[in-house]
Amino acid sequence: MNRKILLVMALEAEAKPIIDRLNASALPKNLKLKNDFPRFGCQFANNEILISLNGKSKEYDVDRIGTEFAALNTQTAVLEFAPDLIINAGTCGSFSAFADIGTIITSDQPVVYHDHRVPLNGYLPFARGNYPTAYSLAYFKGISHKLGVMSTGNSLDMTALNEQQIGHNPAIAKDMECAAVASVAHLYGIKFLPVKSVTDHIDTGQNDIEQFVRNLNKASASLCEAVVQILNNINAS
Repeated sequence: MNRKILLVMALEAEAKPIIDRLNASALPKNLKLKNDFPRFGCQFANNEILISLNGKSKEYDVDRIGTEFAALNTQTAVLEFAPDLIINAGTCGSFSAFADIGTIITSDQPVVYHDHRVPLNGYLPFARGNYPTAYSLAYFKGISHKLGVMSTGNSLDMTALNEQQIGHNPAIAKDMECAAVASVAHLYGIKFLPVKSVTDHIDTGQNDIEQFVRNLNKASASLCEAVVQILNNINAS
């Protein structure tokens, strides 16, 4: 069965190895949507693959990381392409005892937020998120990976309050897009799968930013290998 699979990614550095490996071509901008999200497409393993990036800020010339542009990117791609499956591929932080740098993490549990703190009657579950995933062991055949709750926030560093909430969730991975992408997928009734590669350990006292920069290339290479294998596995499943 030919399927349409959308990869939503935040950083150009994370996406380039995958774009190159799949030999994906840049797609023309949809002027009607005025989205300004770089998009690439190809046929791979009998499926149509679409890769959509959050793009770069014109004001600051940096990748538009975080939940706002991840949600906008995902929604405009859904409206334009109507995918059957959305994969949020990227990098994350994790705990040193749980995962090494470059370890692939996914989840068979709902994706949550750790910085949506709304202590009002009835709003706590909404703020936390709890968006479902479509994990299948068959998708990860031949891929060494870890399973656990993915938790999303809008900051790269780790504050004491965020650390407390991540422990309460309880989560094993911290990122800046996953729950936002999952929320859009859930809104449109599309299956969602997170695939993350570890760049930094959030519990060692080391500088999160320095770890991220130092390990980004290694984590992105590991992510590329995993995503390509997953796309092959999806075709075979």
